[in-house]
Amino acid sequence: MPILKFMVFVICLAICVLPVGLFELIPAVKNLDDKYHTVVTEPLLMVSVLGALKMMNLMDQPSTLKSFFITKKNVFKDVLKGTMFGIVVLSICVILMLLTGHVTFSIGKISIALFFYYILYFLVVALFEELLGRTYPLFVFAERYPIALAVLINGLLFGLMHALNPGFTVFAMINIALAGVLFSMFTLYYGSINWAIGIHLGWNFAQGILFGYKVSGTDTPGVLIAQPKGIYYLSGGQFGVEGSLICTFVLAVVILCLLLKYKIEPIKESIHS
Repeated sequence: MPILKFMVFVICLAICVLPVGLFELIPAVKNLDDKYHTVVTEPLLMVSVLGALKMMNLMDQPSTLKSFFITKKNVFKDVLKGTMFGIVVLSICVILMLLTGHVTFSIGKISIALFFYYILYFLVVALFEELLGRTYPLFVFAERYPIALAVLINGLLFGLMHALNPGFTVFAMINIALAGVLFSMFTLYYGSINWAIGIHLGWNFAQGILFGYKVSGTDTPGVLIAQPKGIYYLSGGQFGVEGSLICTFVLAVVILCLLLKYKIEPIKESIHS
């Protein structure tokens, strides 16, 4: 019963997150600027997710966290490759938006210290969101349902995770869901979240730091400053690249190419290998 298992995971997660919620009530933590608050609290939330995964690990059939796609093998190499892939895909979106007249750029002002700080910031975000979204929530549906349905459910859940972000639109929901599908495909193909972490990091890094777009509706300083032009559902508007139909087209093409080139085996055939 995947839905029931997923609900049990959510309950375990809520229990493990409670101490972090209490920590965030401390005035010094509560009043931190968002870019600092994220780096302080999300590592603690990662620990909470790992705690919930361990609880599910003890209750469910798999015997190690590797069954939930958490592996140490080739971590640095896979994350680096994923980062390059994410930068390339996001850059293709931006180039198409530039060629169609839906964005202009000016030179931004970002210090070297802030540049590297935001790499850490986006790494923390990628680690937390992939631990949360591409481990047990992907496993539990891929274990029982056809792969296509499992990645679709996971993508929709990933989209809903961002529903409260500033400037969220229907197109943002579609694109973040497609990104979730893409991350899920890589995770299932490699049996690891490492590539997904890298793609997530590279996507956000390129979107925010390199091109100066809003990242899922959130302001970040950049080497360039993007100024969206024209209709919001082509320019991305106040949400960033992920709010554009051009992004939808690029993600759909990438996913289709991966589907044609690679075959993802059912998880039940390799889960205990």
